[in-house]
Amino acid sequence: MKKLISKLLFSQITQSPPAIFVGAMQDISNATQIDLLQSANSLSSAGGMNFQASAAATITLTQLGNLMQQLTNGGAVTVTLDSAYNIGRFLPQPLSIGQQFTFQLQSNAGTTVATPTLSDTAVTLAGTTSLLAAALRWYLGTISQVYSTTGSLFTSGTTFTSLTQVGSTNHYTVVLGTNSISPVVGNLIYIGTTAGTLPAGWYPIIKVTSATSFVIAAPPSGTAWTCTAATIGAGNPSTPIYSPLMTITGVMSTVTAIMSV
Repeated sequence: MKKLISKLLFSQITQSPPAIFVGAMQDISNATQIDLLQSANSLSSAGGMNFQASAAATITLTQLGNLMQQLTNGGAVTVTLDSAYNIGRFLPQPLSIGQQFTFQLQSNAGTTVATPTLSDTAVTLAGTTSLLAAALRWYLGTISQVYSTTGSLFTSGTTFTSLTQVGSTNHYTVVLGTNSISPVVGNLIYIGTTAGTLPAGWYPIIKVTSATSFVIAAPPSGTAWTCTAATIGAGNPSTPIYSPLMTITGVMSTVTAIMSV
């Protein structure tokens, strides 16, 4: 517990790439990139807080870095954590294994949160993550994978059946025919679109229902991607593909009847 609390108080260093030198001189483009990322990712000595308030009974959280989410519904609130793919897009860049972030949920009298609902299983919950009425809970997120080069294995002769958007998100359910090898979350699938708008390429698998039905994440689009015919590729990608995994731990909480709005 002491280790977790210290991580809340003393954040990891600013995200920036390593310095690259040519002889005794630092590469100019590398120095410029470091300056830009340090400017974008560093925190003012005055501190910072991403304060958000909501009276809704349901809420989906994506931008978790330094989030202070106040909940004032007065009843049971369903909190859904977005996919690791989407959460990672809003964290300090470039992402790295072991990178951490913190956020907090605060409730008023009568407002409670059960264990948060997960949009995918690339996010893992640890510790106590529920929230009592009139309480404040601290959470610590840790990234365990950023990219993958592992293509999932499929039964020979596996065919593509359909691609269906999950709600209005950038998550899509892929249905295959004949496959009997269950994919692994965090691994990849190559979808070679032959009819539809989904760009042919590698996509991260973020949730698995069965060997023939699982969910992928795709780049956000103003409209839903479509795919009515495609080939399923084999092998591994030639370059790493963004496919993050992370754990969110409930670290500690105030006792009930302490916090007020």
